[in-house]
Amino acid sequence: MNFSKSIHFSFILLLLFSTFMALAGIRGFIRLAPSIEHINEHNTQSLYYAEQMLSAMSVKKDIKGFETALTQEKSNITELGEKELMDSIEKEYKSAFAGDIGASESVTDNIIKISELNRCAMKRAGLDVKQLSSVAIWVIIFLTAAIWILGLAIMKTIEKTVIIPLSELKDVIESYRKGNRMRRCPTLAPSKDFQQIYDGINSLLDNSVK
Repeated sequence: MNFSKSIHFSFILLLLFSTFMALAGIRGFIRLAPSIEHINEHNTQSLYYAEQMLSAMSVKKDIKGFETALTQEKSNITELGEKELMDSIEKEYKSAFAGDIGASESVTDNIIKISELNRCAMKRAGLDVKQLSSVAIWVIIFLTAAIWILGLAIMKTIEKTVIIPLSELKDVIESYRKGNRMRRCPTLAPSKDFQQIYDGINSLLDNSVK
């Protein structure tokens, strides 16, 4: 019957929409991963290398350790302006270790600027994560609400096109069994299929009275 196909289609539609909601929510959360990875693997390493350079220059006076940290930092450049600062450090660090106060101050200042660049990048990445989290939450809320609305609409449609007509049929049959020979199905049914059933039941009841 057509109404059974309608019910099946409605539930399939609800399942497809639910699947879409789940995929959209998952996609939103997956987008958080690159930002988190960026924070953990790049900017944190840059801060560590910057601290190593400062320690090697101002505390340990270890030029070899400084050069090792410098090389590692050069291979981990991620922020705009970081390369220029690294180039400046590379030009002046030997003079700084040789006792040039001006070069030492310049190198220290540039290392601090590198740290600031990476801290700012980490802050921005954290804000991006927070924003994406909020978006993902709102997407899930919206889609959940949409599923509820769609589900209620389907329930109302099923009630109108299936449950109420079936209840009417049940009442007519029960009335006939109890001796009420005048009770009939409504002249208008909510669908073509039920209209045929109603007309058939009414015809049978009319013939039984005759």
